[in-house]
Amino acid sequence: MRVKEVEDGFVLRLEQGDELIASLAEFMKERAIGSGAVTGLGAVNRACLGCYLLEEQDYSAREFEGDMEVVGLTGTLSWYDGEPFPHVHLMLTDRDFQATGGHCFEAHVSATIELMVRTYEARIERRRDEAIGLHLMEF
Repeated sequence: MRVKEVEDGFVLRLEQGDELIASLAEFMKERAIGSGAVTGLGAVNRACLGCYLLEEQDYSAREFEGDMEVVGLTGTLSWYDGEPFPHVHLMLTDRDFQATGGHCFEAHVSATIELMVRTYEARIERRRDEAIGLHLMEF
């Protein structure tokens, strides 16, 4: 992962073999990021995406393999239980230009992922909401 500081945050370039969520967590720890917003694009060859099922209070997850373009990446950076909590959603397309998307559990870079990260000093924590079953931002 390569990092460049810019006026209102950072530009990150993930490299072959990097894993998206782990890289963002590492970045948050190294730079003591309180919170932030992330957008990006790139290419992956393996990803695990999910869709949250409210009634079951659990994710339906699926793994995808093969060359895929990251045509949309958006997320937030916060903290849960003292650990970085990158919350990212991805939209991927395959060689047939079929799209799929969802909550990103992991994504492995095949060529690169370019990220624009807007950061904030305010530390945003998450707490588990028992009625919904998710770790929600707490203000």
